[in-house]
Amino acid sequence: MNKSPWFAIVNPVSGNGRTKKEWPKIHKLLVENNVNIDYALTNSPGQATLLTRQALRDYTQILSVGGDGTLNEVVNGFFENQQPINPEASLGILSNGTRGDFLRSLNLERGIASFLEVLRRERIIPVDCGHVQYLDSLSALHHRYFLNVADVGLGGETVTRVNRHSKFLGGKLSFLFGSLVSILAYKNKRMKCVIDGKVVVNDRINSIMVANGRFIGGGMMIAPDANLTDGLFDIIILGDFTTLELLHHLPKIYQGNHLNVPGVSVHRGKEITIISDPLGLLDLDGEQPGCTPVHFSLIPRGIRIWT
Repeated sequence: MNKSPWFAIVNPVSGNGRTKKEWPKIHKLLVENNVNIDYALTNSPGQATLLTRQALRDYTQILSVGGDGTLNEVVNGFFENQQPINPEASLGILSNGTRGDFLRSLNLERGIASFLEVLRRERIIPVDCGHVQYLDSLSALHHRYFLNVADVGLGGETVTRVNRHSKFLGGKLSFLFGSLVSILAYKNKRMKCVIDGKVVVNDRINSIMVANGRFIGGGMMIAPDANLTDGLFDIIILGDFTTLELLHHLPKIYQGNHLNVPGVSVHRGKEITIISDPLGLLDLDGEQPGCTPVHFSLIPRGIRIWT
């Protein structure tokens, strides 16, 4: 097994607080399996990014311990001033949150047993990384990176609702309940989407998903054909669906059978700009950092992942 030192970024509140209780046992198992590891616990939103940047001064192997939100913060820590801090650094994922959607695209399981198996394989692959520019609530421009899926529209309102409440039901049920409530309250917006310089929609629609990975919301297969290493986003556009139509088709998303539904369109590209009226909320790997207008660009093989 690889003997190089690891630095773990641990989010104790992930998994609805479960990680705080389980981390001592997880750490003990890592040490017993001869994993050379130091760690830090986060105590506030955004701290995982700062801790990762600090750790990359002395470590080349970073471990994210938490959920998809923790992973997103850690990924952002691999970059500073819109440049990678160390292109040779690698990222391990010990998912202990409520969803683990990105792991599904890697065909990996959550938990310590799966991560120990990943370490034994010693297989690292470079995967594509997304970059997005967006506005915050004060209309200030921000830059952020992501590995999985971004969503403008219904998804942004759903994660806002889900993240305000306890996830004691688990990732899938919590997100499903949040989706149902959001569908009932959501109003479609007029959106313009430009992909690689071509306008693909300029109409009243529900949502636009910009996908690097395949899954969102605790197992919804929103982009069944997305590939983490093909150098392209899959862009899924949901048209002007009524509430009843959305509720009717929602189960199909879990199986990835929604792409042939009339009103759903699929595109691929590297540069995507979305504007909306009224403003649309941005969902980024299960977090809601800001709103439209947004611009996405793809960084081919931008981050090295243990698989």
